[in-house]
Amino acid sequence: MTTDNEQVHEPVNATPKTTVSSDGLRVELIVSAPEYDGADITVERINSSLEVHGVTYGIDHELIAKIVEDRQYEHEFIIAKGLEPIDGEPASLEYKIQLGKDIKPRENPDGSVDYKDLGIVQNVNQDQVLCIKTAATPGTPGKNVMGVELKPRPGRDVNLPIGKNTKASEDGLQLLAAVSGEADLASNKIHVLDTYTVSGDVSNATGNINFVGSLLIHGNVLTGFSIHADGNITVNGCVEDATVVATGNLVVKEGIHGGGQGSHGSVQAGGYIKSKYIQSANVTAGADIEATYIQHANVQSDTSIIAVGTKGTLTGGRVVARNNITAAVIGGRNSSIPTTLEVGNNPATVEKHRQLTKQIETVNGQMASLQQAITMLEGLEQAGALDADRLEALNQARSTFQMLTDSLASLQNELEPITEEMASLGFGSVNGSKSIFPGVRVVIGSEQMLLEKQYDHTSFVRGESGISAVPFKAP
Repeated sequence: MTTDNEQVHEPVNATPKTTVSSDGLRVELIVSAPEYDGADITVERINSSLEVHGVTYGIDHELIAKIVEDRQYEHEFIIAKGLEPIDGEPASLEYKIQLGKDIKPRENPDGSVDYKDLGIVQNVNQDQVLCIKTAATPGTPGKNVMGVELKPRPGRDVNLPIGKNTKASEDGLQLLAAVSGEADLASNKIHVLDTYTVSGDVSNATGNINFVGSLLIHGNVLTGFSIHADGNITVNGCVEDATVVATGNLVVKEGIHGGGQGSHGSVQAGGYIKSKYIQSANVTAGADIEATYIQHANVQSDTSIIAVGTKGTLTGGRVVARNNITAAVIGGRNSSIPTTLEVGNNPATVEKHRQLTKQIETVNGQMASLQQAITMLEGLEQAGALDADRLEALNQARSTFQMLTDSLASLQNELEPITEEMASLGFGSVNGSKSIFPGVRVVIGSEQMLLEKQYDHTSFVRGESGISAVPFKAP
């Protein structure tokens, strides 16, 4: 029997509180303790709570039974876990050819360089495996606690680097050579370049040669003839006063001998040029030019020019490189031999920059004049004094102004990378590991210096005060 001052409490049963995580991969449980002689928790009540949330997968029934048995109240438990999906592995490529060609001519004990031992050709046979692809995996599906399947992200696929004269195997997992030839990696694709071989000289017996692949000339390229190749050119003999154009690299194992100032021939390569010597010739390359002797020649490289070996000599003529010019001996003891060395300049880039800058100035001037006309016509429009002819003129002016705006943006986009390239102009070095004789003219960017004395073991660089001589440092 209770008194009037005593409060009667109703029994409070133990209550499960289940929470499903936002990703659906786990369920947390907290059971509140019973009060006032309320009932303890039961497995059935916990299971009922899971059913309310639709939880059917990954339930830890043993843990639930232990919670009930031990009356573990006011503690947080994870009583259900989903299965996370496993993302697939990306596809991968295993190259079976050499990707880079580290070509370094062997220097003999006497200081000469052997250009007959270069190892430049990477031959492959028809149906030879060039690359193997390991396919991407789809991954392993998962499942959330509601039993819903969770899809994995499949691995990223990659394409076989199929290039010219290559093909995929039937299962698509191997890249094969479609023909026998020279394998080369360009623009992330493997190409097999057919090679056309001339057993002797390029002469009357062959005529001029224009070939889509690579050329191998076992003899010489005689005066007056021309050869063109979309790939590489190798000449085992000499190039005389002839025209040689290679989209790729050029190797002349003997030497290049032009016709002097009256020469109509020229030697050009998109890649590097390596020759035993270069004399009285016009030679241009997109990459390094290397020879033991460069004499009385007009030689230009988009990268560097090196007279290689301890006997490397550069005498007479004009030698131009974007980056560096290096030789053991530069110039001659007779200072009357004109030798000009230029680094840090790219005439084609400078001219393109000039043209684009002039075009931008012209467009800006046109836009300024047009803006004045538009402003005047818009003033008449606001005043209600714009007749039909002037309205048409206003609309035409606005249209033209927009075209000029688009044109200006295009020109500026084209100019930006050229401006960045030009920021590097004027840098580079001229390097003489032994001697640089008087009479040599050194040009670095817009600065130039005519040497009046002999310099030994010296490099010439450009600083804030112009060109200066510093101790020799190989680039």
